[in-house]
Amino acid sequence: MGAPRRIDKTVRIDGGKSPVRAAVLAVLVEQPSHGWDVARRTNRRVGSLWIDPKHIYSHLGWLEQEGLVRLEQESSDRHPYRRDVYYATDEGVEAREQWLAAPLASGAVGRSDLERRLLFSTKRDVPVLLRAVAYRRAQLAGEIDENAASSTVPVSYLAAMINLQRSSVDKRLKAEMEWLAEARKELEDQRDKPSPR
Repeated sequence: MGAPRRIDKTVRIDGGKSPVRAAVLAVLVEQPSHGWDVARRTNRRVGSLWIDPKHIYSHLGWLEQEGLVRLEQESSDRHPYRRDVYYATDEGVEAREQWLAAPLASGAVGRSDLERRLLFSTKRDVPVLLRAVAYRRAQLAGEIDENAASSTVPVSYLAAMINLQRSSVDKRLKAEMEWLAEARKELEDQRDKPSPR
């Protein structure tokens, strides 16, 4: 019998279904805060309608129940003079790091998965993100080759439309490959840039 199996919180905070919990946790790892501020800071990165501030507390409650954040009541200068402030726990910090380092989803989902990770990362995450970019580039190269290999001779209307659709896919895949090169360069530049004192 080996060592006890460690529970991987990565699956629980993202699970490939919704990035909201992972994003909320990432924001709290950066800086503890109250619920509305967490929603505001999250939305600032991905768009104002991404998370409804009224629903933030269900995500925070779930993260607290899982032991990834803790709640402390702190004094406030506004009525009711107490405010619930959420802090990431050590387990929450580790879960965020696992989420960033987990393999990317494949296909079109892979890009949005990578984009989420970029939006909720810090400079110290650059090495992990560079590996994720390299992984996605390799996935994409395979998709480009597979798409090119499946072209057909346009002997009918349907064959012509299939080729037209494949052309569209090819252009999107190549545009994403360009974006990945840009992302890699920016990450490398950020890694090499001295941190402000």
